[in-house]
Amino acid sequence: MTLAIGDRERDVVMMARALVAPDDNVAVIGSCPTWFDAISPACAELVADALRPLWPSLWRRGGARAGVVVRGDTLARGRPWERAPVASLVHTTATLDVLRWLVVTRDISPTLDIAPLGIGDEVVIYLALELADTSRQLDALARQPLVRASPLAWLGFAHAMTGEPPPFDELVTGAGAVVVDVLARELAERWRRVEMAKRTMTSVPELVGLGHAQDAVLDGFMAACDRHRRRDLAGFVLDAAAPMLARDLPPFPDALDRDVPLAVRAKARVSAGALLRAVVRWIAWDQQHRDVRFIDDDYAVAQHLLARVEAAGPVGKAVRWLDELASLAPGSAQNGS
Repeated sequence: MTLAIGDRERDVVMMARALVAPDDNVAVIGSCPTWFDAISPACAELVADALRPLWPSLWRRGGARAGVVVRGDTLARGRPWERAPVASLVHTTATLDVLRWLVVTRDISPTLDIAPLGIGDEVVIYLALELADTSRQLDALARQPLVRASPLAWLGFAHAMTGEPPPFDELVTGAGAVVVDVLARELAERWRRVEMAKRTMTSVPELVGLGHAQDAVLDGFMAACDRHRRRDLAGFVLDAAAPMLARDLPPFPDALDRDVPLAVRAKARVSAGALLRAVVRWIAWDQQHRDVRFIDDDYAVAQHLLARVEAAGPVGKAVRWLDELASLAPGSAQNGS
């Protein structure tokens, strides 16, 4: 039976489908000139149907590759659906609010207020931020209180966020941990792109704000990983840094505005080292893993995490680069303060 819905609701359904299976034609973004408060039961049913393939969509984003995750004191291996049980992606009305926000023109979009979020809502927000990034609406969506309440949004798009992130514990347990696991490869790629962009940044306030957001996210997330014995979920930090370490490409912001006082530029340079500080945290973990004995219950986990650090290459460079960021940039004194 075909469900009857109006044009505006049709756009909401199309948006849900675009998030699950994105393509080059997302004309429904900003297509509706008026906000609409109500969604019909028929539209809600069609949205639910459109979102049903979310797990397979997430698996494909990671290439559906075989991998290893920590499960207690043991390791689980296989493809994404094999190494962790498929948990329910819980959605609330927040999902509909985000979909409606995307299809309404920006000048009349209401504020998305904070509301309780299910992990399904967070996945929708993450995918919406990704889609908004391609349509140059990332900042507008990232400013919404509902979006800033999502730890997954912060983990994936720290460079677009302002304020302080929420706790990250829900991303290292249950379905949240499975989501982070399958998104690990693209998290690493996005964080790496941001790091490389620092090399050409000129705005000191922008770099300081970026560094603050990144430090808050990585500190909070890695602390949650530590509390819940899921350090493996922070592996994207190593993957993001590995190509930079291998190619000797530090995130030094050598193009900063020279008209800014030297002390302010120095603060910005230190801010540029957020990802490097997370790598140094991995180095500290690495030392702890080396102390795990063969007879200890978590020996296999420790060996797996040791191999993760080794595969990242010369991680010790992160310490040296942080020291260089904290010192005067070459030529700074000559260019004045």
